Amino acid sequence: MQPYLFALVFGLMFALTVVAILVVVYRVVTAVPDEDRTYADKPPKPLAMVWPLIDVATFYCGPWLSVEYRERTIRRLRKVELDYALSPQQWFGAKLVYGILIGLIVTLLTLWLGVQSLIIPVMGFVFGFYYLEIWMRDQVKRVETEVLKNLPNLLDMLTMAIESGCNLTVGINIAVDKTPDNALRRAFARVLREIRSGRNRIDALRMMDERLDIGAVTSLVSTLVQAEKTGASLGAVLRAQSAQRTNERFARAEKLAMEAPVKMLGPLILCIFPCTFVVIGFPIGIKMMNALN
Repeated sequence: MQPYLFALVFGLMFALTVVAILVVVYRVVTAVPDEDRTYADKPPKPLAMVWPLIDVATFYCGPWLSVEYRERTIRRLRKVELDYALSPQQWFGAKLVYGILIGLIVTLLTLWLGVQSLIIPVMGFVFGFYYLEIWMRDQVKRVETEVLKNLPNLLDMLTMAIESGCNLTVGINIAVDKTPDNALRRAFARVLREIRSGRNRIDALRMMDERLDIGAVTSLVSTLVQAEKTGASLGAVLRAQSAQRTNERFARAEKLAMEAPVKMLGPLILCIFPCTFVVIGFPIGIKMMNALN
C-alpha cells in the first residue's frame, strides 16, 4: 500500500508544480501590454516568428538598458532601415530570445546524445545571443556596398534632371523613379516622403546622411547644402560629384580584383592541392608497392 501512496503523493506534487509553473508563465505573459503597431513596419522574418516572446523579453529587460546602448543601436537600425520596425529595447529582447531558444535546443541535443556538459549549452546561448549581431553586421555591410555601388548612377540621373531645368526635389523624384530598387534609392525615397510631409529639404538630406553614415553621402549632402545656401549651380556640382564617385568605384573594383588571387590561396591550399596530390601520388604509390612486392 505504501508504494502506491508514495506514487500518488509524488504525482500530485508533480501536477501541482506543473500547474504553478503554468500559472506563473501565464501571469508573466499577460502582464505585457499590447503594442500598437499600426504605423510600424513589419519586422524581419527571423524576428516575426518569435515576436510574442520578444515582446515579453522587451517588457522585462528593456528598461534596464543604458542610454549609450540605445543610441548606438538606433543608429545601426536606422542604417539598415529597421528603425520603424523595432526599437533598441526590442532588438535586445530579440537577441535574448534567440540566445535562450538556441541554448535550449543545444541542451536538449546534449541530453539526447547523453553528453553531460554545462559548457555546451552556455556556448549555444552565447552563439544565439550574438547571432543577430553577426546578421546586423552583414546587413550594414550590404547597405554600404549598395550605396557606394549605385551612387554614381543616381548622381548621373540627378545631374541630367537638374541640367534639364528641374529643381532638386523634382530631380530626386526622377532619379528615384528611374533607379532600380536598392538601399540608396530607398534612402532618397524616404527623403522625398519627409519633404512632402513638411520637412525642410536641407534637414531631410541631413537626416539621410545621419542614417547612412557613409563618407561619400556625407560629402554629397554637404555639397548640396552649400550649393543651396550660396546659390551655386547644382548641375556643375553634381557632375563633379558623379565623376569623383565613379573614379572611386573604379578604384574599389581594381582593389578587389588585386585581392582576389590572395583570397584564392586558402581554398587552393586546403581543397584543390590535396586532391591534386592524391590523384598524382596514388598511381605512384601503387607502382612502388608492386615493385617492392
